[in-house]
Amino acid sequence: SDNFNVTINALDRAFSQTKKRGLTIRALLISNPSNPVGNILDSATLTMLLEFATEKNIHLICDEIYAGSVYDIPNFISIAKVLESGEFDKSRVHIIYGTSKDLCLPGFRVGVIYSYNDKVLKAAQQMSRFCSVSSQTQHLLINMLSDAQFIQQYL
Repeated sequence: SDNFNVTINALDRAFSQTKKRGLTIRALLISNPSNPVGNILDSATLTMLLEFATEKNIHLICDEIYAGSVYDIPNFISIAKVLESGEFDKSRVHIIYGTSKDLCLPGFRVGVIYSYNDKVLKAAQQMSRFCSVSSQTQHLLINMLSDAQFIQQYL
């Protein structure tokens, strides 16, 4: 009925219901663009989500794995851009991305976490020891992503 848009009322209601069940909420995970309907969050909604996370003292994790798969209006806006334009606690915002969707490389199993939080980065670094990207895959990706002409044609 609301075109799958995120609203502050829905977030507040879900937050309160979860707290009543005795659960601790540590983070809000969003996907932008969303899957499966492909909705794109505008800067006002992203700002609202940042304010909500700040008010509730929780982390905001934004999965932007479909960021390069937007071909029409509205244009995709990364939460990183909104984060830079306001007075938000950057240590509580984390962006994740991977090569499987936009670059059609699901078998590579390559992902990225972008965070200002040293604890989060250190934990991710520790976990990567158990599932590291092979040197051959790293070499191939470096060559691919460094070749602007190839990337232009590929995309």
